[in-house]
Amino acid sequence: MVEMSLKELFEIGQSFESSVGEGTKGERARIFKNNSRLNLTDEMISFIESIDYEVNFLVSGEIWCPDFQLNATVLKRFLDLNPNFNMSVITMARGKKFMAPALGIDKESFKGPSIAVLDKDFNVLGLFEERPKVVRDMPSFDDIKLEYYKGKYLLDTVNDFIKILG
Repeated sequence: MVEMSLKELFEIGQSFESSVGEGTKGERARIFKNNSRLNLTDEMISFIESIDYEVNFLVSGEIWCPDFQLNATVLKRFLDLNPNFNMSVITMARGKKFMAPALGIDKESFKGPSIAVLDKDFNVLGLFEERPKVVRDMPSFDDIKLEYYKGKYLLDTVNDFIKILG
């Protein structure tokens, strides 16, 4: 079986902008809408700007996925605030085939988007899977689904990444 390292996957991925460019007009519009809903606190901005080491975000996801539209948009804001952050997007198929085994995740339980937070040497600092932890821990996603898709939990995604980086 052919294997790929996280570094190799990162190198063949595409930019956030390129991945968004593959979407429909409506999908692309949701990226901008989600970005406008993302109101970072001053403390969050200060923390993000204070990271003085290289961080690579390897994202396995696709623009049609609402979870990607929400959570990858958060990472784009991180990149806008700090030049030490890099992002590369690979497809879900490539993620299941190569990223899942590289992270020790069973292919059947691999979720999209899966975002590996990596240091400059591509060592894993942490993993974000599909939705923020507070949403995953809810007894019933159906009870909060509408609020989630309207961006009410975007700051929870920010906090999950801050915990990984902290």
